[in-house]
Amino acid sequence: MITRFRVGIVFSVIGLSLATLQAQQRGAQQPAAPEVFCNTMQAGALCPTATVSILKLSGPNVQVWLNAINTYNAAVENATRQLKADTKGFLTPAQQAEIDRWMDKGINPEVNRILASRASTR
Repeated sequence: MITRFRVGIVFSVIGLSLATLQAQQRGAQQPAAPEVFCNTMQAGALCPTATVSILKLSGPNVQVWLNAINTYNAAVENATRQLKADTKGFLTPAQQAEIDRWMDKGINPEVNRILASRASTR
């Protein structure tokens, strides 16, 4: 009886290990999400050069796009700064920290993954 139990545990551990390995391999095979929103910039900032490639822009449209992106990204940065200034008087430091977390640079890769997953299902 004990031997059967031990064999069962060994097979369970092996099965779990194989399932974990397979899941890791599937995750490694997925291509990186295109960088629509810049991973190195604050939340909501679009990535200028990557979006040019994604949209397949060429010629004079590239510079027009880059100018529009720069204006947009400046507006995002200014709006974030204004939001923080407008809420400084009534939000607690913990609430301010939560807003900082929302606007953090680490959010954009998650948004890019969501966009990539939606594109692959179409």
